[in-house]
Amino acid sequence: MRHRLCLLLLLTVMAASGCSRSTRRAAFVATAPELAIMYNAEEQPSEKQAVMQIIQAQLRHKGIPVRLDPVSNTLYNERLANGDFQCTLNLWYIDYNDPEGYLTDFYSKAGYRTAKYDNPSYDRLYLAGLRAPTDDEKLRAFRQAVDLVNNELPWIPLYSNQELYLFRPGYDGYTSNAYQYYDYRGIAQHTIHAASDTEVETLDPALVYDVGSKHLVTQSYEGLIALDNSAGAGTIVPALASSWEWSPTQDQLTFHLREGVQFHHATHPLESEDVRASFERMLKTTSPYGYMFDYVQGIDDFKRGKAPHVSGFRTPDPRTFVIVLKQPFPTMLPWLLAPAAYVLPRETPAKYDFSRGSVGTGPFELTSWDGAVATFKGNARYWDKTFSLANELSIRVMKDPNTALAAFRGGEIDILNVPLAVFPEILFGDGRLKPTYRQYGYRELKLLNLKFLAFNMQRAPWGTTLDLRRRVLAAIDREGIARLLFRNKATVEKSIMPAGFPGFEQAQAP
Repeated sequence: MRHRLCLLLLLTVMAASGCSRSTRRAAFVATAPELAIMYNAEEQPSEKQAVMQIIQAQLRHKGIPVRLDPVSNTLYNERLANGDFQCTLNLWYIDYNDPEGYLTDFYSKAGYRTAKYDNPSYDRLYLAGLRAPTDDEKLRAFRQAVDLVNNELPWIPLYSNQELYLFRPGYDGYTSNAYQYYDYRGIAQHTIHAASDTEVETLDPALVYDVGSKHLVTQSYEGLIALDNSAGAGTIVPALASSWEWSPTQDQLTFHLREGVQFHHATHPLESEDVRASFERMLKTTSPYGYMFDYVQGIDDFKRGKAPHVSGFRTPDPRTFVIVLKQPFPTMLPWLLAPAAYVLPRETPAKYDFSRGSVGTGPFELTSWDGAVATFKGNARYWDKTFSLANELSIRVMKDPNTALAAFRGGEIDILNVPLAVFPEILFGDGRLKPTYRQYGYRELKLLNLKFLAFNMQRAPWGTTLDLRRRVLAAIDREGIARLLFRNKATVEKSIMPAGFPGFEQAQAP
């Protein structure tokens, strides 16, 4: 059934784009070199398959031969890191409410570089925005950086999508935000059965970089601060720190830790030494967020093994943790929203097996993980007593969309993040919910994410020839994809900065 749905969606979009089967055959004459597009076939597989088939047909109709290259999650990451690709369909999301999260990929010294982009002019603008002492100066530099990248097209933005949820009665206390943090604390039920359509890479907070892993890790671990789901995705609120303040010169950030916070297993409460140990542990791993503390005093000596601790991580007393910076750097605060900054007890072994059980402070304690189902129990000692936590939470990886829908209708799962492949089953063509599903709770949430094509800018001919990339941009009917494939549940994106991101409402390229 999944393949029939994908084919139906494909033909619908192609027909709306004036690309019938007969005209495709008659019109196709290769006038460009072949473009191989790699994509991760294990991450949101039904969506990526449908989108790639549509893009392949649209480009072929314009004389651009396309070869699709679906690969496993492991191979995808390996080839991306090694630059072994021409072009890739990718998803970009960020953990924190700062525009730098979208811009870091283009910085030549960044650890994770999808497009392998290298431009000294861009680097200067990026660093100017990163180090700017005021928000106005920061936005001014970042807007110039966005304009530069939009014009050079290392990425071709496609769309950002909405998440659609169906809830069984009594489960609508679930919340999430535009940054894809999923929060089950507000569900007043004894048991919660949820699902995810994305493979889980790791349960170590220091190493989390994918949506599937973040979904599980954020149930058991927390940082000093968080993003508020109820007050808006851009609002930073206290978490393990009850308050914080900057020094007048913005080169020192002081956190006051919340009292009464207990770890899942440690015998001592949360203390500032736990925060320091967690941050230093992350720096000793292969975390993709290893850059996070580059502006902290003493970081270089610590990374080189010349100092046992980072001198800029200070613990004047058990309830106070201080970060001392080399220079004013206000971006330090939102960076601490990333899972890599979550706090573990200081006695956590360096090579702890996180699949054995969680050691954090979060609302749910991991009790088992078999690679397909994660089971948690409510943390009876959780510090936030405004929540009545469920006794048990399970999150099951279900990559087949029809299996997930059947499980929801059959009562096996209580919350369904509706996969694209079943949109025709639950939605009319104009996006209205069909009567069969009006018995359930229903919610829509616009994500601040970006789906895009990224070119390997160090590989000819596609990465080295702007005119070829412009041809690809002109050939893709993004409006048709958003309107017909997603039934108006996606936003066409024309910039590397998603529409609606605070401060970049006008950042859309022509």
